[in-house]
Amino acid sequence: MKKLPEYLENSNLRLLIFGGKGGTGKTTMSSAAAVWLAKANPLTKVMIISTDPAHSLSHGFGVKLDNQSTCLIFNNTSESNLYAKQLDAQELTAQFKQENGDIMKKIASRGTYFDQKDISEFFDLSLPGMDEVMAIIEVAQLLSENLFDVLIIDTAPTGHTLRMLNLPFQMEKWIQVMDMMLEKHRYMATQFTRRKYVKDECDFFLEGLTQKIHTVNNLLKDQQITRFIPVMIPEFMSIQETQKLVKTLLEMHIPVKEIIVNHVAVQNVCEFCTARKFQQANPILQIQQEFSKFDLIFVENFQDEIKGYDDLSLLGNYLTGNFYDLYKKQELQKHEAIIQDTDQTMKVSNPDFDPDIQFVIIGGKGGVGKTTVASSIGLYLSGLFQDKKILLFSTDPAHSLSDSLDLEIGNCITPVSSNLWAMEMNADQLFEDFKNSYKQDIYLMFDQFLTKGMDIKFDREVMAELFSMAPPGLDEIMAINKIMDLKLKNEFDMIIIDSSPTGHLLRFLELPGLVRQWLKTLFNLLIKYEGIVKLTRSAQKALDLSKNIRRIQENLTDPKKTAFVLVAISEAMGVLESEDLSAYLTQAKIPLAHLFINMVLPDTDCPVCAVRQKSQKFYIEKIKRKFAKICVWQIPLFPHEIHGKTNLKKFMNKLFKLDQ
Repeated sequence: MKKLPEYLENSNLRLLIFGGKGGTGKTTMSSAAAVWLAKANPLTKVMIISTDPAHSLSHGFGVKLDNQSTCLIFNNTSESNLYAKQLDAQELTAQFKQENGDIMKKIASRGTYFDQKDISEFFDLSLPGMDEVMAIIEVAQLLSENLFDVLIIDTAPTGHTLRMLNLPFQMEKWIQVMDMMLEKHRYMATQFTRRKYVKDECDFFLEGLTQKIHTVNNLLKDQQITRFIPVMIPEFMSIQETQKLVKTLLEMHIPVKEIIVNHVAVQNVCEFCTARKFQQANPILQIQQEFSKFDLIFVENFQDEIKGYDDLSLLGNYLTGNFYDLYKKQELQKHEAIIQDTDQTMKVSNPDFDPDIQFVIIGGKGGVGKTTVASSIGLYLSGLFQDKKILLFSTDPAHSLSDSLDLEIGNCITPVSSNLWAMEMNADQLFEDFKNSYKQDIYLMFDQFLTKGMDIKFDREVMAELFSMAPPGLDEIMAINKIMDLKLKNEFDMIIIDSSPTGHLLRFLELPGLVRQWLKTLFNLLIKYEGIVKLTRSAQKALDLSKNIRRIQENLTDPKKTAFVLVAISEAMGVLESEDLSAYLTQAKIPLAHLFINMVLPDTDCPVCAVRQKSQKFYIEKIKRKFAKICVWQIPLFPHEIHGKTNLKKFMNKLFKLDQ
């Protein structure tokens, strides 16, 4: 029998966080842990929440979930100790504003030169309104209420998970800005009344919020009750991303002890199975060496999707060593698959790209192969349009272009071929540089007027820190702003964007409008100080950035300039997420040009592969019906990982049918 993983065995653990690269099975593993803990400890109340904007928890359990705590009752039981929720950032934001907006506006009115209209506009845009921030506030609330014994978090893919975990520090800075606003009021109150300052609801609000953030921050670092469980697969890019993830977690003092290695190939039934197992041998050896200090939990690649309470319960048994039932279930499915299988033929037409297109955006669920497709499209278009200069760049905080191209790229424009370049933008650094430049302007300008009174001094401090309250994601827009500058200077004819997974891609696509509003409001606030201090340079920076963002919006919605490429896989969660993304693109008037179904199993007589192939064919037909108005192409699954120019060119040949 396998040794029971400590995160399932240790009764002292209160917070379990599952994270990793998209497509590694985070939701499945976190859900299986929730089911097992609830069954093994009937008196323990277990809550699992999803912080990924592209939720898949509902599908995993087969139950509709929302912001409310839902008691998961299965097999006709009368009661349950397992609860779940999917965080809706917009709903939580509206609730937060309703409960706290007036107090925050009151704080601003006490500490700045702004009038009531300015304050209302600014705080409507500056209040936490994005998923990571609201997730942290919600986690803080759940912990403070102490209603659940164990809290399990199913997170977004790596880059945005790390941002969420770093938010307690960022929110402390956000609170500090509001405290600066109150400091002027405290000073004036003591000066005029000559009495000791008496706290009111504004002070108590900041103290309460600070306490919640401190609670989360302390809990994240508590070795006794918290555990972060990375989930990875035995592939090169997943290893690279997990190394970065674990390194950052340890630097943040967030405890990590176990790492789940998912989708391990164990079968030798057919040539494809054997090749897959052979290709994983070196990555598994590397995992054992690189992560030797951690408890490695190897989970094999089951033939069919794990979904529903029964499957999750069986997976929990597998993790603890009792895995016969799961094998028995899938053995029956194998025989059914062979009997019921039907033949499908692949579409062999070639996807077209307009030579005048300026932006190609690659999007889809985490783990579907977006970076591989983006890299292949970059190589293909650079060969097809040899007179054009093409830039391939990543907006995902957890970059993987370097791993895909097997080339050190980083935060600079790096040549890939004679007319293709690549870049992995350090959006955080770009935003920090912008903020520091803005701060220097503010201090230089206000310093000239310090003799005019204390009011200006306090306003100077607040104005200098306003970017601490910028909407989350402004850093990503800063990165695109840089690219737009390159485009306006005719540095590149065509730009291919390797985007974040779906949930954060949606945020990225809606950011231009939000950020333009925020910058316009900031610009108006800066102009209010004209006549008191000279703010022309800072105001001009805000105005220039706003204009560039407007150009981004215009380009994204122009089908002559932008082509959106949707990458999907033929599984239930992949189909649902693709439908959601397509609906959003239609609403936002962003043209969807192509849809690629990646990782399609070739026809086989192998009883092991036949189970998944049968499932894939069902979902392929579903995708074709759903996206009947556009052409859908299928990309076969390779028995080995795709990275490096040689493998990418083989992948490109399959993608564009160049070998047929």
